Amino acid sequence: MWRFDVIILAICSLAMMALGNMTTTTAPPPVITTTRTVPVQVTKELPLLLAKLIPTLAAAPVNGDGNDDDEKISLRGSRLRAVTILEDPYVMRKVSDAGETYSGFVIDILKELAGTLGFSYDLYLVPDGTYGAPKGNNTWSGLIGQVIQKQADVAVAPVTISSTREQVVDFTNPFMDLGAGLLIRKPEPEGTSLFAFLLPFNSRVWFSILGALFGTAILLYVTSRIRYRCNVGDQSYDNDAKFNFKNSLWLTYWSIVRKGGEPAPRSLPSRILAGAWWFFTLIVISTYTANLTAFLTVKRLVAPIKSIDDLAGQSAIPYSVTYGTFLYSFFESQVGTGSVYERMWYTMKANNRFPGSSMAGVDMVRNEEFVLIEETPFLEYAVRTDKNCGLMLLGKPFLFKGYGFATGRGSPLKKPLSVGILKLQESGRMSELRDRWWPKDGCPLDGQSSNVKSASALGLDIFLGVFYLLAGAAVMAIIITAVQVIYTRYCKGEDKMQSLKERRASFINNRQRRESINPNLH
Repeated sequence: MWRFDVIILAICSLAMMALGNMTTTTAPPPVITTTRTVPVQVTKELPLLLAKLIPTLAAAPVNGDGNDDDEKISLRGSRLRAVTILEDPYVMRKVSDAGETYSGFVIDILKELAGTLGFSYDLYLVPDGTYGAPKGNNTWSGLIGQVIQKQADVAVAPVTISSTREQVVDFTNPFMDLGAGLLIRKPEPEGTSLFAFLLPFNSRVWFSILGALFGTAILLYVTSRIRYRCNVGDQSYDNDAKFNFKNSLWLTYWSIVRKGGEPAPRSLPSRILAGAWWFFTLIVISTYTANLTAFLTVKRLVAPIKSIDDLAGQSAIPYSVTYGTFLYSFFESQVGTGSVYERMWYTMKANNRFPGSSMAGVDMVRNEEFVLIEETPFLEYAVRTDKNCGLMLLGKPFLFKGYGFATGRGSPLKKPLSVGILKLQESGRMSELRDRWWPKDGCPLDGQSSNVKSASALGLDIFLGVFYLLAGAAVMAIIITAVQVIYTRYCKGEDKMQSLKERRASFINNRQRRESINPNLH
């Protein structure tokens, strides 16, 4: 679109041409000159001059400074100075005879961008080993400080994008989303109960089964007694007389433990009742067996902390964040807000146990009762790759942010780097790079193991209750036997003993008589 001053110039030129045409039929007009101006004679060549001049003026820049903000910036052939920080799995250093080499998720992204945008780079580690936090007097430490002081063109690291940092540096588009999470050492499995074999059913179910057992035995005894006393059916076959309460209770018991016994039900009412009871015991035993396998082979974990509120509301387990990170600055900035984060900051400051690096915090979690508050991508990597699978994440993530590369304020590097990151994400290449460093088949994040092969062998503590029950039954049998012997020997007197002697003598006489009749027995 033409500028307004160009249009005014064109209108004035057309007016001058009209005046020039009017003089062809009249006397020549007088020429007015001044000492300051030079008279301009209108000729026929003026329209041609304007036709060449107007497109040139229309294409002139609007801002008048000769710079176009929309001009495409290319990094091809440039050499950038990049600063980074050691952090698994983003940047890892390997020292060999050939020198130092770096690998990791961020290094892969940097290589992809360098190949796509055509630039080269020099990489060095941040001297103080921190991400960057305000130090006072408008100075910053860590990666952010290196960019502000123009020691580095760009900080290539998992730098969390925050409002405080955005005031002093520019960030590219985030290459990864994240939240804050809690890392703790996997607690010991909850203690095994002495009667662990009772765990598949709760107490109400057990008492209901016990009630059904006694109820069925009583009903079986009552129906058999009524039939016997009323002389119903074939008494020689139906054996109702044998179903006293003791035998009825014994039938219901051996049915539920899948063992045969006597007497067997023969009458129609007894068989109907026994058949329904056997079907009931089939369902109960099948369900019990299935649940018992799960309860005895899979150990369940009980985490002492389940959320950030639980962590803030307890004082038994210390917790902290990594020094010099975004989370450190975030909790420090909560002073005076009255939030739960402020209370947590004062607790962390009182304990004064800020690890110097994220991996140092993970070591503290492994070796003692300690909770590390860190960004979730790193925590997931630490849990997945733990050799002993002794770590686990707690609760749900909070404080969602993103990782980006930091450049100087107004730096022309921001836009091409952001475009390159977006292209990696849109092509799926970013996901491929992440999957390379975050294994999917490592240790479970919640500490629970769903793999049957990894279930530990059953210990004696699982079966202690069964052994105690067997020992108790043996002791009870011995006591009852002793009581019966004592009662028979000392309470029933000589008559009972004489009767026993007579039965023994009769048994011996019968044996001798059979031997004398049948000589083949000798």
